Amino acid sequence: MILLLGLLMVPRALAIEGHASFASLLAGGLSPVGLGGYHSTPARYAVPSYGVSYYWMDDVEESSWNLSLEFGNGAYRVGAFIAYESMDSLYRNLYSETSLAKTWPHFALGMSYGLNMEWIPGDALWTRHRFKWAGIFKWHEVHFAGMLSGFMDEGVSPAVGVHWLSDEAVSAFAESDFDYLYVGASFRWKMVELCSSYRFPDFAVALQISFSGAHYGVSYARGFKHNSIGWNGVHLRKII
Repeated sequence: MILLLGLLMVPRALAIEGHASFASLLAGGLSPVGLGGYHSTPARYAVPSYGVSYYWMDDVEESSWNLSLEFGNGAYRVGAFIAYESMDSLYRNLYSETSLAKTWPHFALGMSYGLNMEWIPGDALWTRHRFKWAGIFKWHEVHFAGMLSGFMDEGVSPAVGVHWLSDEAVSAFAESDFDYLYVGASFRWKMVELCSSYRFPDFAVALQISFSGAHYGVSYARGFKHNSIGWNGVHLRKII
């Protein structure tokens, strides 16, 4: 039951993502609220805050440090995200992204620009430019979202989703990038929140437990992938 109740919402918890691809199951990337990340939509409503997160894999020297912040009000949101990823002594990646959104009571439109720097220590370095365009429509407690993103040297990738953000104990989401379907939920009780996210096909699951007070929050996440190595994530957040 906890897993089922947890099946729908990562977004309202500590919605910080790792740049690392293995951490993408914390999904909720199209959530209308939350600190931004590599997979998140720029069309979000502002909750001025900042946070840090750290992801690492089991039995493999691959990890990702991330810093995210946002500020704004009911009319706009500005966000920034920085991620540093390393893999053994073979590969390094530094990604930085800035986002801007114009928000109304029932709509939000946003765009992001990201600069991706990759290098092999002591050898080659290359950079790429990434853009996101996104929108959200709010109908009562339900948010419908869409996003286009991609690097300039690649094609554009679409994503669509629906999020139900409730003031009750349970919230939920479903998203698709047209390769995978992600569904998830959150169950909240006082200062504790249990979340989970599931991917179909090629089944995988991520679980998260969060503790939050008036202005601070901390969480631990664990990802399980079919025929792959597991990963872990720790998140800290402060509301300004």
